[in-house]
Amino acid sequence: MSRANWSILSYPEQNHPLAAPVAGCSTRGLALKNLFVYLLLGIICCSLSGCGYHAADWTSSPHASAGKTVAIPLFANKTFKPNLEAVLANALIDEFAKRSGLSVVPSGADLTLSGEVVSYSLTAISFSYDDTVKEYSAAMRITATLRKNSNRQILWKGELSREQVFPANTDIALQQNAEDEAIGEICSKLAQQVYVNLVEDF
Repeated sequence: MSRANWSILSYPEQNHPLAAPVAGCSTRGLALKNLFVYLLLGIICCSLSGCGYHAADWTSSPHASAGKTVAIPLFANKTFKPNLEAVLANALIDEFAKRSGLSVVPSGADLTLSGEVVSYSLTAISFSYDDTVKEYSAAMRITATLRKNSNRQILWKGELSREQVFPANTDIALQQNAEDEAIGEICSKLAQQVYVNLVEDF
C-alpha cells in the first residue's frame, strides 16, 4: 500500500497534507453512514410495531364497547400433566392486570375468557456423546374463547402454542424445578399472545 493511500485511510483527507483527494470517497462514506442509520431505524420500528411482543390496550380493541370487566375461569385441562390450567390462569390474570381498560373480576363480569389446555409434550432434543439427554423441549397448545356474557356472543376465538427449551438434570428434584420454570415461561408467553390477539382481533 502506498504512503498516499495509507494517509487517506488513516486521516481525514482534508486535514492531511500528503493525502490526495479521491473522487467519490466522501460520497461513499456518507452513503454507508446513511444506510447504517436506516437499518438501525428499521430494526427499532420493526420491534415496536409487531415483529415481537409489544404493548396493546383493550381500549383500542374493536371489541372494547362489549365490556370493561372479564372473568377468567380455569381452562379445562385435556392433558395428563396436572396443574397446567392453574399456572395458565395465574399468567392470564397477571397479564390482564398489567393492562388498562379491562379488569379481571371473580363474578358479574361483562365478558368471559375460557378455553382448554389441549396438549402438553416433553421431548428430548439434544444428547451428550454417551446418549445422555442434555436438553428438553416442553410444548403446550391451548384454545381460548372470549364471549360477551349478556348474549353469549363470541368476540374472539383462537388456538395458540408455545415451547420452551430447558437443560436436563440427573437430580430428579432439580429436573422437575427446571420443567416447572419452563411451563411458567410458556404460560406467560401464551398469556401475552392471548391478550394481544384478542385486543387486535387477530
